[in-house]
Amino acid sequence: MKKLIIFLSVVITMSACEEFVTKEPVDLILTENAIIDAASADQALLGAYSRLQVDNLFGHNIIGSHAGLLSDELTHSGSFPTFAEMDANDVGSSNVSSDDVWRDAYIGIFQANNVLEILGSEAEIGGLTDAMRQVHLGEARFVRALLHFIVANFWGAVPQVETTDVVANSTVARTPQADIYSWVISEAAAAATELAAADWGANNQYRATQWAALALQARALLYSGDASGAAAVADNIITNGPFSLEADYDDLFVASAQSDEFIFVLFNSVQDQNEITFQFLPDGRFEYAVGPQFLAAHQNDPRALIALHPSDAQGRYHVNKYRDLANGADNSPVFRLAEMYLIRAEGNAGTAAAVADINTLRTRAGAPAFTGSGTIDDILNERFIELSFEGHRFQDIVRTGRAEAIMGAEPGSNFAPTDVLLPVPQRDIDQNQFLLPQNAGY
Repeated sequence: MKKLIIFLSVVITMSACEEFVTKEPVDLILTENAIIDAASADQALLGAYSRLQVDNLFGHNIIGSHAGLLSDELTHSGSFPTFAEMDANDVGSSNVSSDDVWRDAYIGIFQANNVLEILGSEAEIGGLTDAMRQVHLGEARFVRALLHFIVANFWGAVPQVETTDVVANSTVARTPQADIYSWVISEAAAAATELAAADWGANNQYRATQWAALALQARALLYSGDASGAAAVADNIITNGPFSLEADYDDLFVASAQSDEFIFVLFNSVQDQNEITFQFLPDGRFEYAVGPQFLAAHQNDPRALIALHPSDAQGRYHVNKYRDLANGADNSPVFRLAEMYLIRAEGNAGTAAAVADINTLRTRAGAPAFTGSGTIDDILNERFIELSFEGHRFQDIVRTGRAEAIMGAEPGSNFAPTDVLLPVPQRDIDQNQFLLPQNAGY
């Protein structure tokens, strides 16, 4: 998908959304002129999707520095000091690598809000049918909800931003994490309704559909503590959705692969690259190595797409799930069917149904059958390998209350209970004192 970001979003990136500035931006296209026809409406949405692709979000940071380094999945093997802080669970409020995730998430939220405000008004938009207007509203609602969900996962209480009004946003306070989750769940349900008629053909996995919105709802329900509700939504996707597990697990991670297993994935290409492989591979920066706890638990599992670094003096392993270093065209998976099986299993933890879902995934991958009872710990172990290096691990150990025990077992660990959340960026607090109090421990 080409990064077609409308001029409005570029100007706001430079002037307003980055730090909730208090000044009105100048020299920008008025919102009533930013979307004037069906083509510009589509371009505005592609801009929002492109924000998800940037390096600070699914283009690398969410997968690497955040879900990976903050947990036991990855360890820092490179030279960036901000990543070293994250690996040591010693993140300051001016850590640029952390802050940039927050910044780009809110830029994307602004872009989605722009679409929602214009298309949600009664303004005439040339060539845009009512049916397509509704679908586009669902797409923007999905992107906005997903980005709020991301920042709530890492920072807890965060600003719930539903307007492009710069003055209002400059004094927005933080909404508790539980309330953000509830809002995301309801927004995902609304988006699923709006997206019921969406059919992007060959691009269905790259743009939001009702199934992508339901997958977000299932994940948000799980994180909110409603495992049974999450399992019901996941079961609906498994039973009624047009998805099936890929026969060969490895085939999911061929650059630009299309698969019936993908519910929503971000497309990358040589014209629209991500940085995942550059950061992971030996011929790139090798900024991240596979964590020793992952190696100890899963090194011989066929889903462990890792490889021994050919020249590393410490004999470390690198992630080999993303391999297109030349083009940066590996997909960034956001939702796939395997996760829905694991969500359903978690809702049925300790039952034969949970074991059956675990074994569905293990059989597909050629792993030995699981013979345990399907407890939460069993399911987390399966998530650790099935969804490895896809941006899940830190949230999994935090939401289940296992972060302190798991991270405390790492050699030299200084993990504190307050490390389950990141500090709110100081640059944003300096612009908006309503973001105080800072998260505990910082």
